[in-house]
Amino acid sequence: MIMRITRGQLHPGTWRVFEQAYKDTVVAKGAEVDGLRGRWLVQDDDKPETAYAVSLWDSHEAMWAYEQSAFYIYEVLPALKPYVVGQFTTTYGEMRVIQAWEDELGPYALPYGGEL
Repeated sequence: MIMRITRGQLHPGTWRVFEQAYKDTVVAKGAEVDGLRGRWLVQDDDKPETAYAVSLWDSHEAMWAYEQSAFYIYEVLPALKPYVVGQFTTTYGEMRVIQAWEDELGPYALPYGGEL
C-alpha cells in the first residue's frame, strides 16, 4: 500500500472554510475512488494554518490515476487552491508497518496483505 501526504499552508483564518470545501468535494464526491483505502485531513497542532491530507492507496498506479483524473484536476484542486498559500507539497511512500484498531466508528486502516 502507498501513503500519499499532501501539505498545504493556508491563508490565515481560512481553516474552517477550507475544511468545509474539503468535505464538500473530496469527501462527499470522492468516496468511490478506485484503489483508495482511506483518507484523513489533519490540522497541525503547532501551526494551525497548516493542513495535511493523508490518503492510503492500493498501488502507485491507482494513486496516479486519481491525480490525473478529471475529478481531481477540475473539482478538487479548484475547490481547495484558493485557501492555500503557494503550492501544495506532496510526498509518497510505501507502507512498511501497519498497526490498526477498530472502535465504534469502524476500522482505522484496512489489513495489508490480509492480516494485521
